[in-house]
Amino acid sequence: MLKDRVVVPILVVVFIVGAAYWTSLPKSYKDANATGQRQRVTVLIDPPEKIRLVPDIWHIHNVGRLSDGRLFLVDGQLDFKSGATKDFVCTFVFDKDGRLIDQTIELVGQRGSYPDGKVSETFKRHIAALGEHTITDIWIRPFSVKSHDTVFGFIPRRRDSGEWYVEFMPGNTLAFYPPWDEGGYDT
Repeated sequence: MLKDRVVVPILVVVFIVGAAYWTSLPKSYKDANATGQRQRVTVLIDPPEKIRLVPDIWHIHNVGRLSDGRLFLVDGQLDFKSGATKDFVCTFVFDKDGRLIDQTIELVGQRGSYPDGKVSETFKRHIAALGEHTITDIWIRPFSVKSHDTVFGFIPRRRDSGEWYVEFMPGNTLAFYPPWDEGGYDT
């Protein structure tokens, strides 16, 4: 009798938590699961054609559209492969379809060796060089460019499980994952 009094409430709680979790999932995830394994496998076979960048309060601040319709992203990046971390400020400009058409990648310096405020000043200069612009979400195509003897870009990678994700390199400071239309990422 005591066992039933404990088990039934636990099952009810598990059901409620499960239902709450399911309703909190993105619609595209639920749609993919509702149609079965077939759609999920299709998602895993090919890397994304485009990645959605959505401005937020955490890591994606300077992304949007220029007055002529081109798209832009201004962000910091780092390279720590040489043993000493180098900091960069990067401006990437894309055509209306999200293809990279121009970039400015400026080496701020080796971390700890440049004056306080230099990164902020460099960001302000890159933003000012854009001219009139609007902060908004954009879709970009994966790309890579070589600068300062390293590769920068949004580079698709495949996990051992077969899932695709896209790393913002060289520092892997952001990693984007499906569903691509939601702009989800990890740091």
